[in-house]
Amino acid sequence: MGELLEHISVQLTHFLRKNLEDFKYFSEEPEKIKEYYLSLLEELLKEEPDHTAVKQKSFLLGRYFFQKNISYMFLLDINNHIVPEILKFISTEEKDVMHFLKQVRFVESRIRLMENKVAYGYLTENVKHDKNWIREKLKLIKNSESVMKPFLNDHLIWINRVLEDIRKLRFKPSVPLGHDKCEMGIRLESSEGLGIFDEYRDEIINLHKKIHLSAVEIYHFLHTKDYKHLLLEYLEFFNLVGKFVSLLGVTFAVMYEEDANIDPLTKVLSRRSLEFILSSQFHIARISKRPLSIAMVDIDNFKQVNDQYGHQIGDCVLKKTAQRIQDSLRKSDFIFRYGGEEFLILLPFTSKEDAVKVMQKIIKNISQHRIKCGEFDGSITVSAGVSSIDEANDIYTLISKADRALYRAKRSGKNQVSA
Repeated sequence: MGELLEHISVQLTHFLRKNLEDFKYFSEEPEKIKEYYLSLLEELLKEEPDHTAVKQKSFLLGRYFFQKNISYMFLLDINNHIVPEILKFISTEEKDVMHFLKQVRFVESRIRLMENKVAYGYLTENVKHDKNWIREKLKLIKNSESVMKPFLNDHLIWINRVLEDIRKLRFKPSVPLGHDKCEMGIRLESSEGLGIFDEYRDEIINLHKKIHLSAVEIYHFLHTKDYKHLLLEYLEFFNLVGKFVSLLGVTFAVMYEEDANIDPLTKVLSRRSLEFILSSQFHIARISKRPLSIAMVDIDNFKQVNDQYGHQIGDCVLKKTAQRIQDSLRKSDFIFRYGGEEFLILLPFTSKEDAVKVMQKIIKNISQHRIKCGEFDGSITVSAGVSSIDEANDIYTLISKADRALYRAKRSGKNQVSA
C-alpha cells in the first residue's frame, strides 16, 4: 500500500500542476487537494475500510471543492487519470490473471464509492448556497411592486421545497412534479394574468417543462441514493432555474414599462432591474462554470454636449447612443442604463478577452457614425471598462472592477476599452 500511494502521489502531483496551470481559476492549493485525495484513497483501498472515516473524508473533499469553486467534474478527471495508474501498478505486482481482474473490480467499485460520497459533500454545500440565493430573490420580490411578483414568488417557493427535500434526502416529493400540475405551469399554459409575448411564451414554457422533468430525475436519484448522478442532475436543474428566473424577469421588464424596469428615455433596461438579472446570470455562471463579463460604458465629453446644445438635445444624443449600443449587441446580452450617460452591459458566457473584442467593435462603430439631433450633427465617442467573473466573488465587486477599468480608459485618452 505504501509504494502504491507513493506512486499515486507522484502521478497526482504531475496531473494537478499541469491542469491547475491551465485552469488556474479552479484553485491555488494543489497540495491541499492532493492531501484530501490521498487520505481518502488510502482508506478506500483497505480491505476493510472505516466507513465512518470514508464518509467524513469524502464529505470534506466535496465541501472543499465547492468552497474553492472547483467543479465536481475535476474529481472525475483526476480519477480518470489516476485509476489507470493504480491498475498499471497492480499489474506489475500481480501475475495471476483472475486475481488481477478481481483487483480491478475492487478498485473500480471503491472509486465509484468515492465519487458518490464526494458528490454528497459537494451537493450539501451547493444546496445550502442555492437556498440562500432563493431567499435573497424572495426578499427582492417581496419589496417589489412588479406584476410578476405572485407568479415568480410561488415558483421560487416550489424550487425551495425541492431543495429542502434534497437537503433532507427525502425521495418522496413534497411538491407537484408535473409541468401541468403546479400553479405556475397551469398559468403558463393558459397565460392567464401573464400576457406573455408570443416570442417569449414558448421558450418560458419549454424551460418550465425541463425544470419539472429534471426534478423527476432528482427524486429518482434520491431514491436510489446515487449521489453522483443526483449532483450532476441538480447542477442542470439549477442552471435551468437560473435561466427561467432571468427570462421571466426580462420578459416582464420588457412588457411593463410602468414597472420602472425600462428606462423611459433610452428604452433599455433600468438600474432597478439590474440587480435581479445580473445576480441571476452571475449565479448561473458560477454553477455551470461558464464565463461571464460586464462592461461599464460612458459617453465621452457628454457634459459639453449638454452645456452647448441643452439637455433636450443631450437626451436625444443619449437615446441614439443607447440604441446604437443595443443594436450592436447579441441577443443573449443585456444593456442597462446605470446612471446619467453611463451604461452597464452584461455579457453572459463571454470571457474577458472576448468581451474586450465586443466592446472594441462597439466603440469603433459608434465613433464612425454621425448622430443628428437638432443643432447637433456630429460623431461622439464612448469609453468602456471590462471585468469578468474570474476576478469577482459577487456582483458588487464585478461592477466595481469594471468601473475602475472605465476610469483607466478615460484617463488614457478616452474612445477605448480597458480591462
